[in-house]
Amino acid sequence: MEQVIGRSKPTSFVKQRRRSIVVDYMLAASIHGLRTVGLAYSTRNRIFWVTVFLAAFGSMLYFVVSSVLQYLAYPTTTSIEIEAQRDMNFPAVTVCSANPYRADRMNASLLAYAQRTGSNLTSEALDNLATAMIVDLFNRNETDELYSIGFQLSDMLLACSYNNINCSYNFTYSISSVLGNCYTFNWKATMDKVLRLNDFGSGVFFFEGLSMTFYMPRELYFPLFSYDDGLVLLLHDNDELPLTAQKGIRLQPGLSHTIAYTKSPTIFLSQPYTNCTSSIEADLTGLYKTTFGAEAASMVAYSETVCQELCQQAFIFSRCSCILPIPFFARHILSLEHDRLLFANCCTPFSLETQCAAMALQQLLVNSTLFATWCNHCAPQCVHTDFSSDLSALFGPTQIQKDVWASVLLSNLSNPASVALPSDFAANYNAYMDANYLKVQVTCASQYVTIYKQEAKLSIIDTFSAIGGQTGL
Repeated sequence: MEQVIGRSKPTSFVKQRRRSIVVDYMLAASIHGLRTVGLAYSTRNRIFWVTVFLAAFGSMLYFVVSSVLQYLAYPTTTSIEIEAQRDMNFPAVTVCSANPYRADRMNASLLAYAQRTGSNLTSEALDNLATAMIVDLFNRNETDELYSIGFQLSDMLLACSYNNINCSYNFTYSISSVLGNCYTFNWKATMDKVLRLNDFGSGVFFFEGLSMTFYMPRELYFPLFSYDDGLVLLLHDNDELPLTAQKGIRLQPGLSHTIAYTKSPTIFLSQPYTNCTSSIEADLTGLYKTTFGAEAASMVAYSETVCQELCQQAFIFSRCSCILPIPFFARHILSLEHDRLLFANCCTPFSLETQCAAMALQQLLVNSTLFATWCNHCAPQCVHTDFSSDLSALFGPTQIQKDVWASVLLSNLSNPASVALPSDFAANYNAYMDANYLKVQVTCASQYVTIYKQEAKLSIIDTFSAIGGQTGL
């Protein structure tokens, strides 16, 4: 009997060889957990270290995946930089008469409109009839008549100076559905060179910035209940569409105003961090052409606010076959249903069309799903510039100023300033100047610009560093 009692069955050479290879790898590996598994002296000890290793490996994998997912969420942070810009562009300045229409010219147009439409021209219906006539002139493309019934810049502007540079001819005409004729100083599309803070004329001057002196011909204002007396002014970027009626500063005649502004650009990251855009749709280009004319609309700037207004008009057109003339005049809308630019007339005021448009607008604004469907292309703009301003005023004109302007306005020569003056202006010069004089000075309060810049919170290098730290741990 050659069999020895208590001797175990011999393990095959192949199994021993395989186990030896695995153990040798574990002992040679730089992964700490595998080495301890290879050095385990019993099955229980090996099971313990395998469990510990798998738990640690699972935790590491969890944190690695979390680091990758955190990067793919593209988190951002906002940095604030204060930078001196002594050569920054002076902003565009848009001015409009608070009461946009001349009574002497409006009366003739209103009478012709009443006769053509068979309307009753009564004082009670004057506001409604005037509004309907303005919209009718725009729908019939009578732009020359629209311009003529409003105040021209020469009717109001006595003098304009920018850092001792004569700027009376640096204004670009635009049309507003609310304020009629408006005029923009330092508009990028029509300037050979946009004026900067460090552009100076010759000679000595005491005030840096834009200085404008107006005679507001209040005695020529057409009597409409909805309008006030004075001037509306807006500071905006040099290619930004001015929404003067909504955002403008109201200035009172009989005062000398000073507007001190500071500039604050906000810069957003593009995709994949945000969905901001600078792309220009055809309807926005068409709006610029309608507002400024084809030549002055060569440079178009995207605006989320304007884009949303246009998409609201497109929805109204789909329901009512017309658009609202507020907050601006538009001739074309970008139809979501037809996926192309369509010509559109403004709704006739105080009619069933206007009621339909108001109901459609309310329907769109209260339904977030509907709004997202029609306005999903209106993403935030990637760069937005805000001009914060402080307004102050003193009494004007002073006696010295009245004496100087008397030598100009009361000259025996024809009125050299071409300002719209009443027939009894000379006899009541002091009273008219005290009531209608308006001066406004626009100056940069600080050459330090506060820049709000969106930045990536995590870079790809940060993510790899985090992964390396997790695997090393």
